[in-house]
Amino acid sequence: MRGLPRWVLVPALLGALFVVVPVVAMVGRVELTPGPDGTGGFWALVTSPAALDALGLSLRTALAATACCVVLGAPMALVLARTTFPGQRVARALVLLPLVLPPVVGGIALLHTFGRRGLIGRHLEVLGIEVAFTTTAVVLAQTFVALPFLVLSLEGALRSQDTRLEDVAATLGARPTTVLRRVTLPRVLPGLLSGAVLAFARALGEFGATLTFAGALQGVTQTLPLEIYLQRSADPDSAVALSFVLVVVAVLITAVVHGPRVLGASCPRRGVEGSLPDGGPRPRAVVSPAPQAGPPADRAPAPAGPAAPTPPAALTVRAVVPERGLDVELTVAPGEVVAVLGENGAGKSTLVQVVAGLLTPGEAPGARVAVGHDDVSRLPPRRRHLAWLSQRPLLFEHLSVEDDVAFGLRSRGVPRARAREEARDALARVGAADLARRRSTDLSGGQAQRVAIARALVTDPRVLLLDEPLASLDVGVAQHVRTVLHHAQREHPRTTLLVTHDLLDVLLLADRVVVLGGGRVVEDGPVDAVLTRPRSRFAARLAGVNLLAGSVAHVAVPEPARTAGGGASETAGGTADGTDLVEVAADGPGAETIAREVTVAVDGAEVRVHGTADEPLAVGGGAVAVFEPRAVAVHRTTPEGSPRNAYRVVVTSVEPHGPLLRVWGRAVDDDPGDPTAGATTAVGHDAPRLAADLTPRAVAELGLVPGERVWFVVKAAEVRVHPR
Repeated sequence: MRGLPRWVLVPALLGALFVVVPVVAMVGRVELTPGPDGTGGFWALVTSPAALDALGLSLRTALAATACCVVLGAPMALVLARTTFPGQRVARALVLLPLVLPPVVGGIALLHTFGRRGLIGRHLEVLGIEVAFTTTAVVLAQTFVALPFLVLSLEGALRSQDTRLEDVAATLGARPTTVLRRVTLPRVLPGLLSGAVLAFARALGEFGATLTFAGALQGVTQTLPLEIYLQRSADPDSAVALSFVLVVVAVLITAVVHGPRVLGASCPRRGVEGSLPDGGPRPRAVVSPAPQAGPPADRAPAPAGPAAPTPPAALTVRAVVPERGLDVELTVAPGEVVAVLGENGAGKSTLVQVVAGLLTPGEAPGARVAVGHDDVSRLPPRRRHLAWLSQRPLLFEHLSVEDDVAFGLRSRGVPRARAREEARDALARVGAADLARRRSTDLSGGQAQRVAIARALVTDPRVLLLDEPLASLDVGVAQHVRTVLHHAQREHPRTTLLVTHDLLDVLLLADRVVVLGGGRVVEDGPVDAVLTRPRSRFAARLAGVNLLAGSVAHVAVPEPARTAGGGASETAGGTADGTDLVEVAADGPGAETIAREVTVAVDGAEVRVHGTADEPLAVGGGAVAVFEPRAVAVHRTTPEGSPRNAYRVVVTSVEPHGPLLRVWGRAVDDDPGDPTAGATTAVGHDAPRLAADLTPRAVAELGLVPGERVWFVVKAAEVRVHPR
């Protein structure tokens, strides 16, 4: 009753009584013993020849109708749940029409279709085939009214399943029929069985359509509901007894469909407590054992893999998905690991889906994907010879770990025994040999992800697609899985796209970084270059630095002091804020690079940043100014001495950052007298935040809390300017 008003009990109880009392009243009229004259009695009534004929006919036709519902309804549910086509809502409404149509109307419709003068019946009569008023007519009538029950039940089960498991099966090389047989149907089997039982119950109780289309011929079309109807006037006791039989059947069917829940019992399914909605394992707060450096002592060393592994292939992608705003062109060298970074919604996962072939040509009309010299743009996922690993392991919960890893090999025609042997070897290489006999629902998050890695690598893919594979794992487990990926790449280099938000993934796994923004490539370069000299806001945040983007407003090259040898010496002097700039000539023997003083006009704001640049820059060209949060000083009042980089900010948050606290603020109008000043004149695009690292004591002394207005000050010598 928690959360419910007590008055709800009254209508609920009335509704229950409305259903139960009539059934109890009918059951109370059942005569279990014969009368004084020795006639009647429940057993005698239900075992009479007419009753037995009707019961036997009902069971046979209901079973036949259920089989027809499964054969016809399962494909209908698959089409409705897994495809999209014009008029789909109308088609679903027509399929479910028998649910709301009076059965007698359905019988008339069948009669005008299969009757002797019906749309189809007249052609069948020419062939000597009669349908109306035969046992076949009973089956057709029952199928007509029962079919929607199976379609509804199975379609609901299909829609509740995570289709990414089917995508994984496709990328592992499974044909559509194999995916349907080995992945889709096993996962929705409870829904299919429930729908079949409901269809059987509806067929067993069908009356109106059967009477109209098939008549009531004893032993031919007179089913149990028709027998009850006919006996209602001639022998009421027999009608009640036969009705009681149908009540018992209905109770049994309800128990089969709903199981122990009918009695209010809770029967937890295996693995549910540690599972996610799609059936995949939920990461546990347990650190998985570290990957084994070698095989256990009681096991022979695992083979190193295939004798001739597939050499890495170059990957060329032209991904255009108008609906998602993605337009990316990317080339990956053979064996190169490219980390794809960007904000949420930047198009990272869409790029991976384009490469894997998980988007239809209509969704990605301009997509072009080439692996090596092969154009795979029009090939289905199973023929691209790629492997896809997502945030979740997406293991097949109805298979053992061993069979799960062997799935891709079996889909490619490898014999079962050999596929299982290679699966065990792959598990051993990722330190998961002891998990082979378990179910995926019995694994921790780290164990499940290592199994998913083994499943992806055992097929020897030409390209590996990693879509944030460590995002859902805790720190300890993620480190173990990261080590597994690192060892696998070192043992056999594979061309890899790695989507991630984690700096450790970039540092330990990637050779190159590509940053996406708004569906476009905004930065591309080696890992060290991107992290030390970022040119995008996302890369700057990942590297832990502030970045302001704009255009060069002024470049001042100081006059170097000439020496006798024609070289240059350090110039005296400095900036207006008292910081010295080291400047040397760019030519002459032993010359070094000049440190140019550059002024950057920040995009979208009347704000300028002063810094130094080691690279040639032209006025009007694009540039980014980068400085570390530790170089930012924070003042409560207007800074003295007219510092060249001082920004009025509103504190937005204070976060832990190692032993320090990171203070985030958004630049606002520098007029302290304007209480309405907001982020409309903020630095950068959409008021980008600036960060300053301070000690906890400094934060306390300054009273920095969200909403406070302070000044962020950074010396020009601490700001590095790079072209973009």
